[in-house]
Amino acid sequence: ASFLLAGIDANKKAQRVSTAILQKVSSMYKDKGFADFTNTHVEILGTEATYGANSRIESAREVVVKIAARHKDKKALVLFAKEIAQAGTGMAPGLTGIVGGRPKVSPVIRLFSCLIPKEKIQTKLTVGEDSYPVSVDTVNHFNNEASPTIEQPSVKPSEQTVPLIKLAWARSGDKGDHSNIGVIARRQEYLPYIKSALTESAVGDFMQHTFDNKIDIQGWELPGINAINFLLKNSLGGGGVCSLRIDPQGKAFAQQLLDFPIPVSTEIFNSVQES
Repeated sequence: ASFLLAGIDANKKAQRVSTAILQKVSSMYKDKGFADFTNTHVEILGTEATYGANSRIESAREVVVKIAARHKDKKALVLFAKEIAQAGTGMAPGLTGIVGGRPKVSPVIRLFSCLIPKEKIQTKLTVGEDSYPVSVDTVNHFNNEASPTIEQPSVKPSEQTVPLIKLAWARSGDKGDHSNIGVIARRQEYLPYIKSALTESAVGDFMQHTFDNKIDIQGWELPGINAINFLLKNSLGGGGVCSLRIDPQGKAFAQQLLDFPIPVSTEIFNSVQES
């Protein structure tokens, strides 16, 4: 469910309103013999909600409140949808109404991926009515130890910093409940400074708001393209349609990381300021 709320300190009012709605519905569930919500998630859009503690918005006058809820009983969520509808006309001043109409209950479909041993798959090529067996190498040649970890270079950055976007491009996406962020240096001489600042622990702390439980992150170098990659495990709230978040695929993660301050030499600092 999403609704617009406007006015002075709209972000603070939005948090109180969303909390009140969920508490009221939980109380109604108890009275009617329903179990409580399985899971709920509130995001105040317009306050850089996806940035977590890195948000720079202290006060907003216009926000969209997004409340997502999960329950084992569809009837309970129908009741939640009805309470959201009346909140649009009878709650806090500045609450203008439901965005997109009354929310509809939909099932949560979770993807469970699996690997099938290659030797159990009979591969063939069919052309017209004729089929030809195809020989497939079933040996796993992947060597995890060959994946180069990020080596920390010995550079002497000054106290001057620039945001990562001045030094690199970045892109992110999902694999189930995991997300990865790829960072590519714009110039080869920038890479040592990026590697020195973007350690696994530093990236984990910066993106800690994306993890439901413990911070679990792993990084690798990508030789040949002046790049590094970070895997953020279990950082998408279930991922895909299982997630209650506004960004269930981590598409905005890289854009957040591009704000990360990177200490650089005075020479590089001066050069990127001019560009």
